[in-house]
Amino acid sequence: MPEWADRNRVKPRGSGSTSGRWRTSDVEIARGPMLAATEPGVGTITAMVATQLLKTSLIENVFGFHADLDPCPMMIVQPKDDAAEQFSKERVAPFIAATPVLRRIVGSAKTRSGDDTIFYKAFPGGFLALTGAGSPDNLARRPLRIILYDEIDKYVVTREGLATDIGDERLASFSGNALSIRCCSPTVKGESAIEASWLESDQRRASVECPHCAHRLFLDFRHVRWDRAEDGKTHRPETAHILCEACGCPWTEADRLRSLVTIRWHQTRRFECCGEWQAPLDHYESAWRAYDGDPVGRIWDWWSADRWAVYRAKCQHCGKWAVPNDHAGFNASKLFSPWERDRPVAIARKWLAAQGFEDRLQPWWNTQMALPYRRNTGKEVSVDALTARCEIWEAQVPDGVALITIGIDVQDYRIEMEVVGWGRNEESWSIDYEVIDGEFSHPGTQAALDEYLQRIWLRADGRPFAMRAACIDTGGHHTDAVYEFAKQRLGRKVWGIKGESARTGFTNPVWPIKRPSSRTKKTYRPVVIGVNAAKDFIRFSLAKSEPGPGYMHFSTATDRVRFDQLLAEDMIYEGHGSQRRRKWVAKAGRANEALDCRVYAYAALHGLMHMGLKLNKLADDVCGAYLGQAAPAVTQATAPAAAPAPTTAAKADTKRRPGFTRRLAR
Repeated sequence: MPEWADRNRVKPRGSGSTSGRWRTSDVEIARGPMLAATEPGVGTITAMVATQLLKTSLIENVFGFHADLDPCPMMIVQPKDDAAEQFSKERVAPFIAATPVLRRIVGSAKTRSGDDTIFYKAFPGGFLALTGAGSPDNLARRPLRIILYDEIDKYVVTREGLATDIGDERLASFSGNALSIRCCSPTVKGESAIEASWLESDQRRASVECPHCAHRLFLDFRHVRWDRAEDGKTHRPETAHILCEACGCPWTEADRLRSLVTIRWHQTRRFECCGEWQAPLDHYESAWRAYDGDPVGRIWDWWSADRWAVYRAKCQHCGKWAVPNDHAGFNASKLFSPWERDRPVAIARKWLAAQGFEDRLQPWWNTQMALPYRRNTGKEVSVDALTARCEIWEAQVPDGVALITIGIDVQDYRIEMEVVGWGRNEESWSIDYEVIDGEFSHPGTQAALDEYLQRIWLRADGRPFAMRAACIDTGGHHTDAVYEFAKQRLGRKVWGIKGESARTGFTNPVWPIKRPSSRTKKTYRPVVIGVNAAKDFIRFSLAKSEPGPGYMHFSTATDRVRFDQLLAEDMIYEGHGSQRRRKWVAKAGRANEALDCRVYAYAALHGLMHMGLKLNKLADDVCGAYLGQAAPAVTQATAPAAAPAPTTAAKADTKRRPGFTRRLAR
């Protein structure tokens, strides 16, 4: 296949950073997966690799090679139908048009129609169909010999089951030479479909040869080093480079690019043979450190021909090839990328920028290292530990707060809310927690809430802080009344929200990436927030023991009941294998209103950032100025107008109380 691509493939303009003749040597890391498609015995290929590295090229080259030299029925499966349409228009069609051997055989002016040119490409002896993973009827419609699954971690599990299971059933008619290829960057450990597939494979990893000593390195982030400034604390990622583990020589970028030409793939899956379990990578580590002969040759046998090339793992006692190759799995990070944007310098900068932020660490591990992310769920956090770290503040608003948001949870006969101050890197302070008794539909309850939302909070120097945004839950028994309340306060950024459905098992962003549906007073709809992602961050932050990014501060006025509610949920898994779904569930008999309030306050912050707020810049402006001079105190002229006072009857039916004292007595 690499030879076919080098001889025939032409990269169209607009398909990537380069165009013109394809050369496999330009992306040497792709050679191994391409050869695996014609390797004897291989029936399944899993490519768990970094973004923008080889996945799409592998899919395109498999299609082109077989359409030209070994025609057969093929299918490309994308997460959704619209993604399949986009892939067809933006990748497949330009690929065919730019490659002469494909342009001559795929489709014709006589057979083309508006239906079959996008989702169906015919050629003598076979076809290429494209579909979405959410269309099980399309997956089960026709026999296939080759099926190519793209972005499988984004597939939704339908009632019929996993798309990969349904699609692979279509290969039964071609059992002798059928091929199932799965491609994706991983997501979360234990939840990722591509990880589950890779773990079932022979787990091939790539090595390169050190330009200085010829030692073979399985490049990993532990090989990336950089300097620090004289103070020993300031990192200098611009100095990042590869350091050989054997000879200790630092690599220049030219050295790294030169080493990519020497890429070889090795089976690394643990196996049992001669009465013991053996781990090829562990044995290799011991062998090269012992300086005993050829460490690579002791662990693997090189097996190659014109159409395949791989190091086969062998038993250390009998020498037998102990790992089958029917499922070839490939894992490669951006350290194997030839592109300028993926240099170790860029990878190190992204690593440093992600520190302290779980929502940044996961994309870094997934997209840069091509490894599933192990979430820090903070299971060791205890109420006693949180109580012990409570602080005494000089004023209502502590130093470090740049803005305030409020999270509002609506219960049947009361409203609970938390006022949260946010600083640099999402460090937070719980400024107040309020409970308003009364049904939300009662005018007096709404008036009391409206008055509270317009309250001014003061810093020690007198600087006033008003609420910048609030999120209010619309999912209870007062949905219509909450809609109306939020609708009338859109200009003050009081947003009605509801939590995402956990049915698909995916974790969506805290605030939707796409612009939400219209929220005018005429057509009002709530924002669907990513509750799972918010709870992940909160538990991760509660586990932090030192102030800094994400740390959650509480005053000594915080009672144990609130801490108990913040810890009232556990993260659990449902299902098995690639069908596992993760969600947060409340422990039996535990209230969780405080957790919900913090989720909504955090969502309000993300709503502001979605609208363009630069939190760190604001924190520098607000808190930096405080170091030198006091801000003006609140005056009658600067304070916003108060909400109309509730009527006497309304006041009689509405009671406000701080915290949980009243509810504890029930």
